[in-house]
Amino acid sequence: MLLAYIDPSEGFLFVQNTVGFWSVLFSLLGGAAVLQFFLRRRKYLRWLLFLGIVLCIIGAVYMNRGSSSNKKVIVLAVDAMDPQLTEQLIRKGILPHLRQLRETGTFSPLSTTVPSESVVAWTTFATGLNPGQHGIFDFIMRSPQDYSLYLSLNEVTHSGESIHRRSHGRSFWGILSDNRVPSYIYFVPNTFPPEPLRGKMFSGMGVPDVTGMMGRYSFYTTKVIAKESVEKRGRWIKVQPQKQEIHTVVYGPRRMRDAHAVSLTIPLHIALFPANDSVRIQIGKSRIDLKKGEWSSWQEVEFKLGWFKSIAGIVRFYLKRVSPELELYMTPVNFDPRKPFYPLSYPQNLATQLAKKIGLFYTQGMPHDTWALTEGVLDDTAFLAHADMILSEKERILKEELNRFKRGVFVFYFDTLDMIQHMFWRFEDRAHPLYEQDSPYAKTIERYYQRIDRIVGEIMASAGKDTVLMVVSDHGFTSFRKSVHLNRWLFEHGYLSLKDGVQEGGDLLGGIDWSRTRAYALGFGGIYLNKIGREYLGVISEQESKELTDKIVYDLRQFQDAETGTPVVSTVYRAADVFHGPFQKDAPDIFVGFASGYRASWQTALGGTPARLIEKNEKKWGGDHLVDPQLVPGVFFMNRKIQQQALSLYDAAPSILKIFNVAIPATMKGRPVVEEIDTKNK
Repeated sequence: MLLAYIDPSEGFLFVQNTVGFWSVLFSLLGGAAVLQFFLRRRKYLRWLLFLGIVLCIIGAVYMNRGSSSNKKVIVLAVDAMDPQLTEQLIRKGILPHLRQLRETGTFSPLSTTVPSESVVAWTTFATGLNPGQHGIFDFIMRSPQDYSLYLSLNEVTHSGESIHRRSHGRSFWGILSDNRVPSYIYFVPNTFPPEPLRGKMFSGMGVPDVTGMMGRYSFYTTKVIAKESVEKRGRWIKVQPQKQEIHTVVYGPRRMRDAHAVSLTIPLHIALFPANDSVRIQIGKSRIDLKKGEWSSWQEVEFKLGWFKSIAGIVRFYLKRVSPELELYMTPVNFDPRKPFYPLSYPQNLATQLAKKIGLFYTQGMPHDTWALTEGVLDDTAFLAHADMILSEKERILKEELNRFKRGVFVFYFDTLDMIQHMFWRFEDRAHPLYEQDSPYAKTIERYYQRIDRIVGEIMASAGKDTVLMVVSDHGFTSFRKSVHLNRWLFEHGYLSLKDGVQEGGDLLGGIDWSRTRAYALGFGGIYLNKIGREYLGVISEQESKELTDKIVYDLRQFQDAETGTPVVSTVYRAADVFHGPFQKDAPDIFVGFASGYRASWQTALGGTPARLIEKNEKKWGGDHLVDPQLVPGVFFMNRKIQQQALSLYDAAPSILKIFNVAIPATMKGRPVVEEIDTKNK
């Protein structure tokens, strides 16, 4: 199992905007000295006043130098809004605000990146760059020097003293900041750690929980834990009651002791009341009563690192049942936004200010616990209640910050539709293995599209006609009916070899005989050639690589599902055709664009080679977008008419720069789809 880890116990500090602080401090001290001088010589006092007025005028001119008046652009970044489904629901009459945007402005499909993964697509949205320029090709990438896998969101230094993003290239908000246009960026993927800018930023996808993971739940149960449960994505904790009392622990961050990583813990006490299906939980200084089927409010926890050092976190509990066995779910431990151990926002006190105004909220970059639903720890109803809490928190933050927005660009990201469609598409697709006739969850996706439409309507009402409003999604959606094990396909076609006696390879490229392997797969559709001079144990020369690529591409195009006779692959992409830039060398040599209904398996993502080639997807994660990008375009709405056709996600960044009359870097691959807009005139 690949899990990103950040060791908070080592700690680091971001020094953000301290130059401004010291400048103000020294200015005040110096100003006090000058004022004292003039007060002693009163005849010069009027000249001091005149000089102050002149300096204020000069300062005002300087601060506004290069800015583009008071233009306002709001971008609602909605992950995974699908154009075909959106159009259907508009025709059905249940998305009135999006319908109004379409009728008075612009609505168009928006072609996405190759691959159509959120971390890739939103990085392109931010930079206007090709993946070969910004360096992000998949959630899961590899180091060819040792074939190790890593998450592409961010990287921790060996000392644990700092974290930095792996992506390259300037964001459009960075460019706007250089030109004195303020930007307000909330929860956009791949923005951790936050960057200094003229405005505000709250980091999104990439923020870990306090254990350093992207999110690992805990499950306390009196049931016997089977071996397969131990291997689940959450931490399953077997507890034993004594006279209806349970004493266990909450696991926190790891730290090194005697060359071994150990988890810090705090006590957790659970009192059982089977008669009324409830528990009483004592954690830290809090005591809460929880009934079956209830979610708790946020609870505070604290892990001591030393005499003067600790990590503050927050958790929620969900009581699934008390009898016949206890089943108690706990969310990953989020960083407390009031006392974040790592900077979550810029300026750093933004997180604290938001928590004071709207209450505690999820700081974990990917807060929806899809694995808890997949693994049966949460049921559909509990998952949706959880999703509603997350969405409500985001809405409160959106309203709070929009009220303060005066000029510049405001980007707010919602991942709700993406997670809901992943987990509830199975109720929409009659051909899915887990489809249920007349399910009460049949219209779940539709209801969440309506909630997004309501948010759009509230923004339209408050923004006014002079504000440019865009609604942008990174990709669309389709069904995920069957898993494809790409390494098994490579093995069966003689491109990958396993070690003698090994019938199937495990995760992390386990069991592969590199001396006889010419190509291998990992991530969600990437195939890499085992090249000499690039891979540590490469066997393919540069001269051989083109012929081998052509042969693999040809064979993939013939790939059919033996059960149905239908094509498994829609399009095969060569790296040289789709990836351009200095980081092309890190890209997959081949990217497989699957046909609708098929997707690279979870085992393929981690480099595994299972025994079977294709399997029915019997997980609740029943919808996806990791197919041929041509099959899953995103959407683009705008409250302005435009003439351009065939819009692309690459066009977002240059279009926003164009609105503010800021020069567009030649490296950006898109084109502005708008002329310079005077927000005073539609």
